[in-house]
Amino acid sequence: MTFYAINGSPRKRGNTAVLLDKALQGVKDVIPDADTKIIHVYDYSYTGCVSCYACKRKGGKYYGRCAKKDAISSLLPELSQADGLIIGSPVYFHSLTGQLQAFLERLLYPYLAYGKEYYSIAPKHMPVAFVYTMNATEEKAQQMNYQIKLSPMEEYAGVVFSPPAVLYCYDTCQFDDYKRYMAQRFSEEKKLQRRQEHFPIDCENARGMGRAMAQKITGQNPTAEGSPGRI
Repeated sequence: MTFYAINGSPRKRGNTAVLLDKALQGVKDVIPDADTKIIHVYDYSYTGCVSCYACKRKGGKYYGRCAKKDAISSLLPELSQADGLIIGSPVYFHSLTGQLQAFLERLLYPYLAYGKEYYSIAPKHMPVAFVYTMNATEEKAQQMNYQIKLSPMEEYAGVVFSPPAVLYCYDTCQFDDYKRYMAQRFSEEKKLQRRQEHFPIDCENARGMGRAMAQKITGQNPTAEGSPGRI
């Protein structure tokens, strides 16, 4: 079995990457011999969907798959055969990173069929999870309706593959040393305290999400902490 984590952050050792790694560890807790891989989208040069509609052309060579040729062309069909996908992104301007948005356009759109209702022509259905990291507090995120603002890709991933589990990680540290940056709106002391006290909980929640994904695949009852829903 193969499970992928898709890191939508430019940082390979940042908060998002750490949580994705914990989620993959959770998969291994349940399926020790699972093949787990992390994809750093910023390692690849590509564009988002270019609206060529080759993936929608009836009887066409590329019906149901992306015709665009670039660095992720061979990766997309590989992902469509996974046993589970865990997608992570820091929140930039109230949304996913642009690089991840472009990647998911290419991954999801070819499998989204235009019937009277949307339906999926993906070759395989699988459990999906989204992990978000942000410097906003939980209270601020709720005030800014992040649950709604971040949901569009969750919705389409749900149609194409399966309704996703979702994990939010609030009030994260952005810098190693806040004194080196213009960031007066943040308290370094409070940020570091939050990281020390709460980030381990976020990591365990991510690991629980991975365990639940693997349990779903193996037919076990998923633990509540990682079941489809929002943490």
